[in-house]
Parts: sequence; structure tokens; C-alpha cells
Amino acid sequence: MSSQDPVFDCSFQSRLLRPRYWPSWLALGALGVFAFVPPRWRDKLADALAPLVLRFSKKQIYIARTNLAICFKEKSEAERDAILMTSIRVGLKSLLGFGEFTWRSPAHLMKRIQVSGWEHIEAEQAAGRPVILVVPHSWPIDAAGYYFSRQGLDMCTMMKSARNPVFDWHINRERAKNGCRVYERSAGIKPVIKAVKSGLSFFYLPDQDHGREASIFAPFFNHPKATLPALPRLVKLTGAKAVPVLACYDEATHGYRLEIEAPFADYPSNDLLADTCRMNDSVERQLTRHPGQYMWFLKIFDTREDQVGEDGLYEEGIRRIRRGLAPHS
Repeated sequence: MSSQDPVFDCSFQSRLLRPRYWPSWLALGALGVFAFVPPRWRDKLADALAPLVLRFSKKQIYIARTNLAICFKEKSEAERDAILMTSIRVGLKSLLGFGEFTWRSPAHLMKRIQVSGWEHIEAEQAAGRPVILVVPHSWPIDAAGYYFSRQGLDMCTMMKSARNPVFDWHINRERAKNGCRVYERSAGIKPVIKAVKSGLSFFYLPDQDHGREASIFAPFFNHPKATLPALPRLVKLTGAKAVPVLACYDEATHGYRLEIEAPFADYPSNDLLADTCRMNDSVERQLTRHPGQYMWFLKIFDTREDQVGEDGLYEEGIRRIRRGLAPHS
């Protein structure tokens, strides 16, 4: 990153060739091979692997089940587990197809992405305004970024660095290659405001837990969630409209689907909490329609409103799992 424009540094570093990272390069190579496997065959493999993930990924499954129990109290445990299994399948299918965005042609990929609501983007383009795309963490989220970039929408986004530097370099290099300016989350919001004011649209992830200091608690599925109240401020400062988008993987057609909704009207108001709640309500409606598309393993409720100490909502259960115990005593 530079002090003038702190974008992600996509230059290759020789340290990424150290032996400890060879398994990561093999994984990327495997995804390159899968990019040329027909989607139907990839999806059959994902269907076969899904029960293994359910059985062996104990920490992630615990987090997902905790989230689903909070968000869908009215559903039975069997119904929530059905959502979880769909999410695992969709996640695997999105992962096995991830190499397509590196190795396959734009013509091939654009045929695999079906879009509804594009007229909302065209209206903003005709008005000469950038947009703030409000995109929750569904599994095929990169399909949305790819499509918007290929449609000529110059964008920026903020990302938290991955733990694995090889994957971090590869993912962000691909995003930057497609015309997206990628900022590290630690750079703060000022570079994004400057970029949007200059005409770039912003790919905004509304559902992350950024901790108590940066957040306010707003209801999400009737549960208090630490939510970053940045969206209304961004809209006010930049004049860009907030446009909800959900990226889905269609298991029936073996392709991607983007659902673009109308921009928030009369937004923001003078009530920061109400505006933040409105954003959460929008994401909640999307996930209610398509609950199996979401990354339920994320610690979306980690920061508790009544929290004392550093341990978040999931930590006690995770510690028990690491000791070989059930997450709940």
C-alpha cells in the first residue's frame, strides 16, 4: 500500500514460493483443473463431499448451527440442518468453480451468470452516479464482483487479509485484474470515500462483525448484532445510491444468479440507528428468501451486547470442540 492510495499490493513476492506454501499452490492448481470440468460433474462431486464436511468440520458446523438457531428460531432443528446442508453444497460448488474466474474466458463466464434487476444499475449510470452495492456474504459473491466489473462498472472494495498469504495474493490480484481497486480494511474508510467521490462504485459487505468500538447494535433476525453504521454515512457523503445485491448459485441450472434490487429510497434519514436497521432488514429479507446461499460459518454475532471480557459468543463452544468435547455442556 502507498500513503497516496493504499490499495492492495498485487506484486508477487518470492516468499510465497517457500515450501510451507506449496500445498496452497497445489490447491490453486487443482482449482485450475476444475475450471475446465463441466459444472454438472463438479456439482456431483460437491454433493458427495458435503456429508464429509458436515461430519468433520466441527468448529464451522457449530458456528453455523448457532447462527441458524438465532436467525430461524421458528424452524425445527431438522429444517435448520436442511438449510445448513444446502449451504455446504452451495459453498463447495462455488469453491470448485472458483478457478473459472481465473482461467475461463469472459464470454464463457458471462453466459453462466443470470441477472435480474440490471435496470437499477443502468438508471444510476444514466444519471452519472456511482453506486454502493450492498452485498452480503453469500458463497458465490465473487461472481457478482466479476459481472459488475465486466459490465464496465469501475469499483473499489475493502477486504480483510486472509490468513494464507498465497490465497490472499491470488484472490485480490484477480479482483484487481478485473478492474476493482482493493483496499485493506485497516486503511479505514477515507480512501473509499475519495474513490467513490471520484466516480468509482463501492462493493460493500454489510454483515461483518467489526467489534464493539466501531459498531452499533442493531437488530438482525430480532437479535442484537454489532453492525458497522457506515452505509448511511457513505451515501450522505458521496451522493451514491445504496443498491442491495445477492449472489446465488443455482443448483438446478449449475450456474450463477444475481438478484439486484431497487436502491434504498429516501436514504439516509437523520436517524443513524434506523438507517442501519434498514440495511440489516434488507439483508435479512435476502437471506430469508435464499438461506442456503449464505456463509453461515461466519461469526456474525460474535460481539455480544452484554459481553464482559474478550470472549465472543462462539468462543466457549470452540474451546470445548478443541478439547474433543461437544460444544454445549
